[in-house]
Amino acid sequence: MDPYSGGSWMMIPSASNHNTSSITSNQEHSHLHQQYHHQLQPQQQQPQRHQQHHQHQSLASHFHLLHLVENLAEAIESGTREQHSDALVNELTSHFEKCQQLLNSISVSINTKAMTVDGQKRKLEESEQLLNQRRDLISKYRSSIEDLVKSDR
Repeated sequence: MDPYSGGSWMMIPSASNHNTSSITSNQEHSHLHQQYHHQLQPQQQQPQRHQQHHQHQSLASHFHLLHLVENLAEAIESGTREQHSDALVNELTSHFEKCQQLLNSISVSINTKAMTVDGQKRKLEESEQLLNQRRDLISKYRSSIEDLVKSDR
């Protein structure tokens, strides 16, 4: 198994039938969400460096927002504002916030890796400069010693 695969991805079906009750859709989403996390559980035994990758994978499930938007659209079309539609708005808001968290986390990790590469390049350049300075000093020392040896003869 590829250590970076993060488990299996599956398609979450869109609720194309608007007559489907939101409860059934939510139950399906919950079931698929549980299946997704169950497939990821072997990942939890991976080394610690893969934990952030695993966190991104589990947060990625929050991008499946179509069913929430469709359920909210149905509630709005019915014209009655009820407790259920408020719950849908809250759930959708929560998912959007988690999506934003995921995107921010990915952005930070990309920037950190870029800074690490730049830092390594700078260290390499500094090491090369020091090496060249040492070579020059050794060359000067050698020529000084050779001059001293020649003068003693």
